[in-house]
Amino acid sequence: MTTVATDIWKKVILKPTAELPRRQEASAVELHDGGLLLAWSEFRGRGDNARATIEAMVSYDRGETWDAQWRIVENTAGLNVMSPAVRRLADGGLGMVYSHRDSTSDATRMFVRSDDEGKTWSPPVRLPQEEPYTTGCHDRLAVLDGGRLVAPLHCTHDWHAHHLAVRCAWSDDNGRTWRLSHAIELPKVSDSGESGCIEPDVAQRVDGSLLMAIRTAMGTVFRAESHDGGETWTGLRSMEVVAPVAPSLLRRIPGTDDLLLIWNWHYNWRERLAGARHKLACAVSTDGGDSWPLHRRKILENDPELSASYPTCTFIGPNLDEAFITYRWGGHITRRHDPDDPAGWIGSKAARFPLSWLYEAGA
Repeated sequence: MTTVATDIWKKVILKPTAELPRRQEASAVELHDGGLLLAWSEFRGRGDNARATIEAMVSYDRGETWDAQWRIVENTAGLNVMSPAVRRLADGGLGMVYSHRDSTSDATRMFVRSDDEGKTWSPPVRLPQEEPYTTGCHDRLAVLDGGRLVAPLHCTHDWHAHHLAVRCAWSDDNGRTWRLSHAIELPKVSDSGESGCIEPDVAQRVDGSLLMAIRTAMGTVFRAESHDGGETWTGLRSMEVVAPVAPSLLRRIPGTDDLLLIWNWHYNWRERLAGARHKLACAVSTDGGDSWPLHRRKILENDPELSASYPTCTFIGPNLDEAFITYRWGGHITRRHDPDDPAGWIGSKAARFPLSWLYEAGA
């Protein structure tokens, strides 16, 4: 299946500039008044270690247009603040985790909350950590049926070794206090790019158990599961979904027992990070993540010259029957390393579709 979806709404919503060459890693949540709040990382440079803040804006027409942006997290870190994940809490407020990176050897995940629909945010609470460098991917924060928060993390004792493990932090009091799971580990298999377990995401299945999707350098997405709300994890193995070294996103589809996976479906061990991140796909599992059949897979983007990666997903509408997705868009595959070439700038693109589209035949 190679046809790219053309029958769904798509639009570039964050355009990069010379001053802001990276505007990416977003997270969205629906507000009580029907607006859609989007938070993202705004970089003042091209690299992962460039200065960055977390910005926000609101749309009242499902992403077509956006109000003026404002800053929700200033950069008080040595490097940057980045990778927000915002959710509606069980008590009605908004909660957000984000990464506070003082250096490549010192980083943590922070939690803040808002009781005025994102206009202002509380002082940050530092999530617990065992490793000095602990962060997490954007839009990865699960709110379980009982209200528990589960924040997936990736961590290492030596960022320069590029060998990471993953953990989960959990909170039963809407983010005031947190506890930490054991580490989930894989061996180092590559000296180019990250190895081990990286940038996890977590979804709650219909039976209450949790499934984790893990970025690896093994050529596939890996998985683990928890039967105690994220405190312990077992069953680490391949999900049998081919992927490069890139993060995938996992969600349960509202009103169903089914799971949605969004990931980069392109692997080539000769390429950087085992495959250029240009083929962004989605798939549906009807058996709790045990299988992802080809007839339930669709391609969202596939431009061999441009990167499409780091997806997000928010279910919107009165019946939660529509998906609003964002992803990094841009960064010319072959010209991205020339600092003076705008082709290397990266913005964000959005897609929107009814959930019924996921079950239609074809791509």
